[in-house]
Amino acid sequence: MAIKEIRNILLVLTFSTFSLHANQPSFDCSKVEEESCEAIICGSDRLIDLDRELSHVYKQALIKAPKEDMLKAYQRGWIKGRNECWKVKDAETYMAELYQQRIQELKEKYQLKDDKKQATGSINHFDETFSLQGINFHVVTTNEGAINQLTITPSNLEIVNSGMKHEIDGSVTGAEIADINADGSPEIYVYINSAGSGSYGSLVAYSANNKKSLSEIYMAPLAYDKVNSIGYMGHDEFTIIENSLARRFPVYNEGDPNCCPKGGIRQLQYKLIKGEASWQLKLVNSTTLK
Repeated sequence: MAIKEIRNILLVLTFSTFSLHANQPSFDCSKVEEESCEAIICGSDRLIDLDRELSHVYKQALIKAPKEDMLKAYQRGWIKGRNECWKVKDAETYMAELYQQRIQELKEKYQLKDDKKQATGSINHFDETFSLQGINFHVVTTNEGAINQLTITPSNLEIVNSGMKHEIDGSVTGAEIADINADGSPEIYVYINSAGSGSYGSLVAYSANNKKSLSEIYMAPLAYDKVNSIGYMGHDEFTIIENSLARRFPVYNEGDPNCCPKGGIRQLQYKLIKGEASWQLKLVNSTTLK
């Protein structure tokens, strides 16, 4: 088997594992019918969070409900009403309102605590420290709304250990430390996805220059790439693999709904190189898997 084929297989396996931790509703999106109400939920971060919250609240209500209570029957009826979203023009807004009303009804009737952060299962506060080659990076953001403050603070650098602050559009979904250019000094890669159903990906990254100070790493916006941006509508995933940064996203054909892209999966791999003024991530490979 060729080395290139082996690398592609490893990349697919890595992303498959990574995707297991992606934001999902209380049901399996791989088993829903295209253009169904459940498919719309799977394509909307807002509805996914509401579905997870309702699932959590419903389980709490089941614990408190007396034996003679008709909670299960009423919940089945509510789901049937939700699945009539095709009758309205704005199905996403319609279902969001239904979810919010049902969550509030259950909380009030069964006197449940307002535990929304736990219910959604989403990342509401990212606070982690990453270490490699004697250098630490403390990555913090609140992830409380569409616009958040990201702070990356290094330690053990020889000269400057000041924190780097960024106003980000979206939430931090993960971060990794690596030395993908194998120069003996690590980099920190912070992965961000925008709010909304598109969940467009972006990156904030820094390199520790000879373990002395930080320099920002630049990755050109995908919109600048006239070839690989064709069919791109967000839902990015990032990961480090084989001394490169990999980016993966579904490809949409013209007319595909947000829930159901049919153009396969595009994988982009970047190498870290020294530019004229800063470090840059250079695209070295693009593969589209059907």
